[in-house]
Amino acid sequence: MPHDLLFSLSGERSILLWQSEKMAMILEAFVGKLLDKLSEFIWGEISITRDVQDELKQLQRRIERLSGYLESAEQKRHENRTINNWVVELKDVMYDADDIIERCMIEGRILLENHPSTLAVRDTSSSFYSPGFLQFKHEIGKKIKELNDRLKEINKDRSKLPALKYSAQEGRVNTRQTFPSVIKSDIVGPKIEEATQSLVELLIKDANKKYRVLGIVGMGGIGKTTLASNIYNNKIIKENFPIRVWVCISQDFSETKMLKEIIRGGGGNYGKAETKAELVTCLSFVLSKRFFIVLDDVWEKDVWEDLLRYAVENATSTGRIVITTRDRNVAGSIVTEGAEIHHVDKMDDHSGWKLLCKIVFGDNDDEEEEISSLQEIGVKIVKKCGGLPLAIKTIGGVLRSKERSNVEWNKILKSDAWSMSQLQEQLPRALFLSYEYLPSDLKQCFLYCSLFPEDFTMDRGELIRYWVAEGFVKRAEGDTIMEDLAEDFYRELIGRNLLQPCDKYGRLSDVAGNYCKMHDLLRSLAHFLMRDESIFLGDHEQSPNTNPLSKLRRLSMVNTGEILEVPDVMKQQKCLRTLLVWRSLKLPMVENELFESSTFLRVMNLSGTRLESLHSIGDLLHLRYLNVSGTDIEELPESIGCLVNLEVLNLSGCGYLHTLPKAITKLCNLRCLCIEETPLTHVPKGIGKLKHLNHLQGFVIGHDDRRDDEGCDLKELQSLSRLRFLEINNLKRAQPSGALVLANSRSLRTLILMGEAMESPSNDEEEAMAIQSNEEEEAISIQRNDKIYNELSPQSTHLQKLKIYDFIGTGFLGWMMSSPLSASFPNLTSIKLCNCISFPQLPPLGLLPQLKSLCIWRMRAIKTIGPEFLGPRASSAATSFPKLEQLKFEEMTNWEEWSFGMVEGVGEERRGAPKLLPCLTKLELFNCPKLRALPPLGLLPQLTFLAIGAGAIKTIGPEFLGPRASSAATSFPNLEGLYFKEMSNWEEWSFGMVEELGEERRGAPKLLPRLTKLGLFNCPKLRALPEGLRHTTNLQELNIYGADNVKEINNLPSLKSLRIAKRPRLEHVENLDKLQYLRVDLHSYFKETSTTDADGRTEHLPQCTSHWLLELLQNAPDAMQNLKEFKLRCSLPLLKTFLKDGPNWPIIQPIPQVKINGTFSSYIRCTKDPPSFETNVVESEESMDR
Repeated sequence: MPHDLLFSLSGERSILLWQSEKMAMILEAFVGKLLDKLSEFIWGEISITRDVQDELKQLQRRIERLSGYLESAEQKRHENRTINNWVVELKDVMYDADDIIERCMIEGRILLENHPSTLAVRDTSSSFYSPGFLQFKHEIGKKIKELNDRLKEINKDRSKLPALKYSAQEGRVNTRQTFPSVIKSDIVGPKIEEATQSLVELLIKDANKKYRVLGIVGMGGIGKTTLASNIYNNKIIKENFPIRVWVCISQDFSETKMLKEIIRGGGGNYGKAETKAELVTCLSFVLSKRFFIVLDDVWEKDVWEDLLRYAVENATSTGRIVITTRDRNVAGSIVTEGAEIHHVDKMDDHSGWKLLCKIVFGDNDDEEEEISSLQEIGVKIVKKCGGLPLAIKTIGGVLRSKERSNVEWNKILKSDAWSMSQLQEQLPRALFLSYEYLPSDLKQCFLYCSLFPEDFTMDRGELIRYWVAEGFVKRAEGDTIMEDLAEDFYRELIGRNLLQPCDKYGRLSDVAGNYCKMHDLLRSLAHFLMRDESIFLGDHEQSPNTNPLSKLRRLSMVNTGEILEVPDVMKQQKCLRTLLVWRSLKLPMVENELFESSTFLRVMNLSGTRLESLHSIGDLLHLRYLNVSGTDIEELPESIGCLVNLEVLNLSGCGYLHTLPKAITKLCNLRCLCIEETPLTHVPKGIGKLKHLNHLQGFVIGHDDRRDDEGCDLKELQSLSRLRFLEINNLKRAQPSGALVLANSRSLRTLILMGEAMESPSNDEEEAMAIQSNEEEEAISIQRNDKIYNELSPQSTHLQKLKIYDFIGTGFLGWMMSSPLSASFPNLTSIKLCNCISFPQLPPLGLLPQLKSLCIWRMRAIKTIGPEFLGPRASSAATSFPKLEQLKFEEMTNWEEWSFGMVEGVGEERRGAPKLLPCLTKLELFNCPKLRALPPLGLLPQLTFLAIGAGAIKTIGPEFLGPRASSAATSFPNLEGLYFKEMSNWEEWSFGMVEELGEERRGAPKLLPRLTKLGLFNCPKLRALPEGLRHTTNLQELNIYGADNVKEINNLPSLKSLRIAKRPRLEHVENLDKLQYLRVDLHSYFKETSTTDADGRTEHLPQCTSHWLLELLQNAPDAMQNLKEFKLRCSLPLLKTFLKDGPNWPIIQPIPQVKINGTFSSYIRCTKDPPSFETNVVESEESMDR
């Protein structure tokens, strides 16, 4: 556009003057990287003539001079429309300069490859150049001259802006910051804590009520989600509701997707159900236990009425639904249905100051004097946050990064950002100020997150790769790579409360892990700040802004349908840099026209579409990020080799892709290659030339056709020294390389080794036959495997995760058995060993100082696990597995003995006693049919969850609890859940002397003081529950399924829920005074008997249950006065006895809620309040006899 237009634009056309606030600061970062690129081009290996070099140097000088005014322009932009417009135009020129310089470098590199003798000579006076070079030189000169002319005009305009002051730009050093490993992001104020307690009490009362809906209403950023999250994670809620589901409802939510998420979250399977009607019906069956569902951020009032209400009303259990919304219409619609409404009010100044202190100072009580000195100015800052917790949290993130002084805090208080009048009304100024105080690199990263869909769960690794590909991260030095720096950015944004850590399902977390979300207010702010250059198109988005001063560079789209419709203005401008397509399952192809108009594209995500081909991909020479994972793509063209700038290529989960083009080895800047779960026959030779690879996932060894030598061997990995993540598949096809393959990969963090999965024999005889066949060939293969896996010894002390699948060798890996593991792997946190059927013993993993998670699965050669597993200790006071939190053994079909060795007698707090598994919280043993005994697990101090499936155990006695140094010691002090599964030979369970010592006597031992859940599943020979179980004063839930010989259940004073199924032979169930929920499954019984009670009434019940169930139900009004719900599955004749005219109707009549399901889809439903009775059975047998 003509530069004289710069000063004549109307206010309407110069939209949002202040908006370039982010442009100037980000422009500062952008300009720094551009100058580096210019310098590389001027002094690089590509020879250019003197006149072109002079133009480039002039361009460099002009950019450097103009960059000196950026800081001043940033400060003046709000008060001066002209300065703002000047910055907008400068930014646009910088983008164009970056595109042009990069294109020159790409084409020059291509020419250099084709004419190395001509272009590699720095003597620019040479009289001989190829025709290609002459054309190249002419185009460079023309484009650089145009840029210089534009910058000359901009500099002339700058001279008319006397308010701008020049400041010298100091060289930027890319230093790395570190942050605490645990970042608390769920810090809440006292009002939220108080509201949580009162609302939990509200939700658990009237438990017999079919359902209750709670609406949490308030403006954005007020703390609705935080409150709902606190309630969801409350211990009482967890104890009362076995099914808990959290679903985020975005403005453009999908009805079917939401229903599927709830079904999946409730532990169900929707199978082939796709329609709303099918899924609603499926959901009603899934809600078979008490359920608690949170629908977060609801915008449509029909979500409850049209989608959930039918399923909830027809569910077989009771439940609670919590809905958070800022829309009063949504709240009003659920009020009419009898819902409770909680309005979240703004924080008062006192509560806000307390919250701010928590964020800035943590729980440190030693800083009271410092806190007191800052309180006056701190309260003033809180006042400016308007009572919004989100605003206070983000300001807290700013203050935490500043010096704790009145001077620094006063700068925050007096900042111009508080008075930003042009900001949208619903956006708190505190959020803008928090953004303002970000370093320029972090500003770019923060804004970029708004290109993801609303409520999207962002994967940390993917987000980091986006930032690197976009050029937001400067090149690192030494062993540090750009992804390391980007990870620091990620952690700082979380530490500043600008991103919210969550789990992979989107549920908020208090630890910065692998996933995060962006609060919708912060997302709106980011959209607002970047809308002149980026746009997100969804169901609720408007057409793009066409501000004539700038061009749209980034496009993110949701639900595109079958055609990818890019706005015409973007096609005309031809400067698109980023294209992100989300949730577009029907998109089959991308038109060539898009590629032709997007030659400067750097990032493209088309994952999850039905894309079949990418024929024109080779024209996108600037492309750095390409994600086509989960598509129907069948082949990649050889032209992909032209993408010399490509850094990320994600082809994972492409089920129709079987080969890769050889040209993939030309992608010299590739940093990440993902090909896992893609059925490739091989990977072309030459991957080892990709020196910048740091993430290689799904690397395939060899070729499906063993006669073909086109596939890669292990030697390819020797030159990949920057690897952080490596997954190798089909190792069975590998050949020994004769050297340590990973000797140069000194920074490896994750290593996954996958052999070739073998079909699991159905029994030991089949396994023996399989081993005997081809013995000679198998022996050679085993020896080869030993060599291969030992050559894969990781040489990185940074290794954090190790997974080994399907290894067959003569023994365990030498590098896990020889050198001290604590020295070789000091940072290893997670190990998974799967189907390594030839390992006769486990390595001394107890020596690993940072190991937190260990899974051992299908190690069929192991018969004994003893002290060698813990590792030799230098002193008797050493700790084994000092950090281990989760331990799992599964399908250990030949495992017979498990011993802690000498530790078994010294688990007490004795002087010099070794500490064993001091941090273990979860232990699981599944399908270990030959395991005969258990070590003293009661010694484990932090164990909260224990599941045991050991088929050969006959007796569990006092040794299970562990020897105690004194009679007052506690066994299983923190265990909350205890489950026995598939214990086919288990006959006796005893606590020994504890059975007589459970009373409150001085010195009496404490047994399972926190146990709340006990489950017995398929324990057919167990004769009785231990007498000492009556002393577990917190036991609330007992599930018995397939424990056929247990005759009695009694004296469980705190039991609230009892479930019995699969052929019970109970005789007495009594003294369960607090029982609230009783579920009995007699569906397999049809033989019945009649008994007569004291009043002469005849009861009809199956013979096996004729006494205990009758006694229990008849006591409901007295001893069973707390019973709220009774569920029974039985035969049709038995069901008929509970009809209103049946003999057993008086038994169930006093119970608040009854559900009985019989054969042939028969049922009875009745409630006490309000009175209701429903059945599809006409009459009882007794009435028929009449």
